[in-house]
Amino acid sequence: MLKNITTIVTGFMLLMFAPVVANAAEKEEKIDKDNKLSMHQLINHKSNVEELEMIYINEETVDMTDKEKDLLERLVHAEAKGEPYEGMVAVAVVVLNRVDSNHFPDTVSEVINQDKQFTPVSNGKINKPAGKESKNAVEEALYTDRSLVTESLYFYNPDTATSRWLDDKVTTEVIGNHVFKD
Repeated sequence: MLKNITTIVTGFMLLMFAPVVANAAEKEEKIDKDNKLSMHQLINHKSNVEELEMIYINEETVDMTDKEKDLLERLVHAEAKGEPYEGMVAVAVVVLNRVDSNHFPDTVSEVINQDKQFTPVSNGKINKPAGKESKNAVEEALYTDRSLVTESLYFYNPDTATSRWLDDKVTTEVIGNHVFKD
C-alpha cells in the first residue's frame, strides 16, 4: 500500500515539475544561443557592470533624481560633517523616512527644502559640495541598511539647538552629537 502511494506521488510530482525543468532548459539554451556563450561561460564571464543595485525583501525604495541625490549628499555633509560615519548614514535615513511618511512631503527635494526643517538650507551651507564620506553614507542609506534609525523622523544636536519642541518625542538613538527622535 505504502509503495503504491509513493509511486503515485512520485509520478504526480514528475508530471508537475517536468514542464518547469524543460522550461528552464529551454531558457538556458536560449541564453547560450543569444550570447554565443554556454551558461557556464556566461556565469564566469567578467562583465563591465560596475555596480549592481540589490533590493531586499520588504525594503522600501525611494525614487529620486541625480539632482535630489546630490542635494541629499550635500545635506548630509552640512548636517553631519565631523560626526561618526554611522551618524551620517542616520541623517540620510531620516530624510528617506520622511519621504516615506504621510506627515511629510513625498520627494527628497521637498523634504529637504521644507520651511524651517534643516539649518543648512536656511544658512546656505547646503550649497557646499558633499565629500566622499557623505556620498558613501547616502549610498548606504539608499541601498543597504536603514535599520539603525528605522522609525526616526527627526534629529538634532542638543548642544546647539535653540528650540526644545523635540524634547517630548521619543529618543530612538544617539549617535555622536546627534539625538534621533521618532
